[in-house]
Amino acid sequence: MVTTDAHLRDLVDRLAAQPHIAFDTEFVSEHTYRSQLCLLQVAAPDILAVVDTLKVPELESFWRLLAEPGRTTVVHAGREEMGFILHAIKARPSSLFDVQVAAGLVDHDYPAGYASIVRRFLNEATNKGETRTDWRQRPLTPAQLEYAVDDVRHLERLWRKMHGKLEALGRLEWMREEMAAWQDDVEESFVRKRWRRVAGLNGLSRRELAVARELWHWRDAVAEERDMP
Repeated sequence: MVTTDAHLRDLVDRLAAQPHIAFDTEFVSEHTYRSQLCLLQVAAPDILAVVDTLKVPELESFWRLLAEPGRTTVVHAGREEMGFILHAIKARPSSLFDVQVAAGLVDHDYPAGYASIVRRFLNEATNKGETRTDWRQRPLTPAQLEYAVDDVRHLERLWRKMHGKLEALGRLEWMREEMAAWQDDVEESFVRKRWRRVAGLNGLSRRELAVARELWHWRDAVAEERDMP
């Protein structure tokens, strides 16, 4: 468990030599303006780590590592993970590989859950015991830690398996195109015209849309100031 800035620096130094880094997060989003990151789980060959982000909240060195050219970041259904990176450093990972998207391009249903993908491609089971846990509580229980580690331990092997299958099917370029479009969509929703997601905008006049936009921006600023959803 990484619980100090020094431990995080050591982890980032070890990861710097890795061309592929898998990560996952545990967070709580019900009570704050932005999702509260509670744990960061990281996997690479011979590396498996859990960062207690309540004790080590400054993660910029890790996020910038993912943005370095030539490195692939592996996630599953990584919309929230992408959001954490965009908010922290205003940049994308240099190359993103989402195993959920890859599974859909190979031969699996989309969107498929992590357990389903692990079972289909690795013939293994995953830990399902802590899906509704409160990740803010400390100390974490052994069951919570095992669940968190299980969420990331398979990702790097899934990348290898799926990359090979996509290459054999001649679909690697499809994957690159899908990931580029997916990241555009995520960035749009997190950074740009989020007010467009407000219900009931269809059919409004340009003037009414302008009023709705200004009301949304006012409400959003107040929510951020008060750290409320």
